[in-house]
Amino acid sequence: MDSYQELELVVDKMVEEFSRLKKENEQLWKQVQQSQQRLEDAELKMRELELRLETESKTISTLIKRVKGSLEENGKNT
Repeated sequence: MDSYQELELVVDKMVEEFSRLKKENEQLWKQVQQSQQRLEDAELKMRELELRLETESKTISTLIKRVKGSLEENGKNT
């Protein structure tokens, strides 16, 4: 095998490796983007749940105050 053929073989292998790495890079990039989207979705869901928790906590506190007030009124009336 002469030097030209060896060089051609090396270049072909480099092109193959580059193509393989490019494909792998594209797949990894896609995974990164999917992970970022899942993270954004999870953060949004967490904010929604925190807001719901806050709202429901306020509702429960209001109900407890009403029940206490009602019990105090019933206690005074008896």
